[in-house]
Amino acid sequence: MQEYATPAGLVFAVSWRGPVLPDLSLLLGEFFSGYKLETDQARALGKRGPPVNVISNKLVVRSGGRMRSFSGYAYVPELIPAGVNINDVLQ
Repeated sequence: MQEYATPAGLVFAVSWRGPVLPDLSLLLGEFFSGYKLETDQARALGKRGPPVNVISNKLVVRSGGRMRSFSGYAYVPELIPAGVNINDVLQ
């Protein structure tokens, strides 16, 4: 897992790649409830399995993969430092 933080130490994004999906409740912290609500709504509409895309002005999550090969990222748009292009950071 990789964390991306401001010079003051505030984490604004995380990414992961590995054999297991990380515990997103720990990784997303206070933002997990919004993520869970979005994914529950998608499942209620018939969306199953990866990839998971949650895009809101409070949280962006992209997660996908299969057994032993998971990857993804999450970031909080309002926490991204001025002048930082999130697409460059997450490459």
